[in-house]
Amino acid sequence: MKFLSVVFTLLIFTSLNLNADEWKLKNISLQTENDADIRDDGAYTYGSALGALFYRNDINNSALHIPFTSYKNSDNYISFNIAHQMYTPQDFENPNLIKNDRPYAGYLYLQTALHQSKNNTLKSLTLQIGMVGPVAGMKEVQELIHSLIGSPTPQGWDNQLKNEFIFQINYAQKKYYDLDNIFKYGYNASIIPEFGVELGNASTKAYTSALFRWGKNIPKDYGAYVIDNTNYSKIPLKNKINGNKKWRFYLNVGLKANLLAHNIFLDGNIFQESHSVEKNIFLVDVTYGLSAAYKHFSLDYIRRHSTKEFKSQENYYSYGSLLFSYNY
Repeated sequence: MKFLSVVFTLLIFTSLNLNADEWKLKNISLQTENDADIRDDGAYTYGSALGALFYRNDINNSALHIPFTSYKNSDNYISFNIAHQMYTPQDFENPNLIKNDRPYAGYLYLQTALHQSKNNTLKSLTLQIGMVGPVAGMKEVQELIHSLIGSPTPQGWDNQLKNEFIFQINYAQKKYYDLDNIFKYGYNASIIPEFGVELGNASTKAYTSALFRWGKNIPKDYGAYVIDNTNYSKIPLKNKINGNKKWRFYLNVGLKANLLAHNIFLDGNIFQESHSVEKNIFLVDVTYGLSAAYKHFSLDYIRRHSTKEFKSQENYYSYGSLLFSYNY
C-alpha cells in the first residue's frame, strides 16, 4: 500500500518537473465514497481516490497515442489516479464465512489513462494495476475508521479474498451534446452518452450509459462520475481554463447498463481458491446528484443505486460519492 502511494507521488512530481513545457496540469481531484451516509455498511462500503489530469502538447510522442485512433487536431490528455475500494458482506460482525453473501475484499490500485477529445467526442484508454487481498490493507483501514466513529469492529476479514495482482485495460468513448437551445430562460443542459469495455482479472464487461445535466452555467466538460467508472472526471472539451467567475449549479442524472463476464469481487480469485457468489450478468445503475462550482473550485455529490449483483443478494444497494476538484 505504501509502495503504490510512493510510486504515485513520484510519478506526479516527475511529470510536473520533466514535462513542464509539454504537460500542463489541468485538474486535481479528491473523491471519497461511502454507503453509510444513509444506511449501514455492506456491499461496496468505502472508496477513495486522488487524481491529476494533464494536457499534453507532445502530440508527436507516438507511445502516448490511443491505438487505431486519429490524434490530429485533437486535445490530448493524460490522467493519473491512486485509489482504494472496500467490499464487505452485510453482517460484518459475524466472524464466520457467510456463504450466501459476497466476499470481503480490498482493492488498491494505480491507474493512468490517455484521453483524446475531438469534435465533442472523448476517447479514453485506461491501464490499471493493483492488488486485491490482505496486502491492500483494507482490513486495517476499516478497523481504524470504525474505531474513530465508534462503530462495531468488523469481524470477518479473515475470510477476505486472497492476494492477487490485478491488470486491467479499459476503453471508453463519450459524446457531448449541447441542449442549450432546448432549455430557455438562462438554463443550460447537456447529455453525454458513453459506451465502453473493461478487460482484466478484476472486471471483464461491456457497458453503455448516458449522463444528463441541467442547470446554470454548466461547464463544457465530459462530466463527473463515481470511482467505479474507469474514466477520469472533469475532462474539458477543449484545452481551456475551466475557471469561471460565475456560480454554477446543476443537476446530474445518469443511467448505465452493464453486461458482466467476470467480477473478482463476486467470482472470487482466479488463481487461488476463495469464497464466491453466483453473480447476475446484467446490471443497471442509476445515478443522480448535484454539482456546484465557483471560479476554479467544484464540488459534486453523486448518489448511485444498483440492481442486485448476485443471486442470493437480499437488498438493493446504494452509496454516495463526493468529488472535490480544482480546475486550472
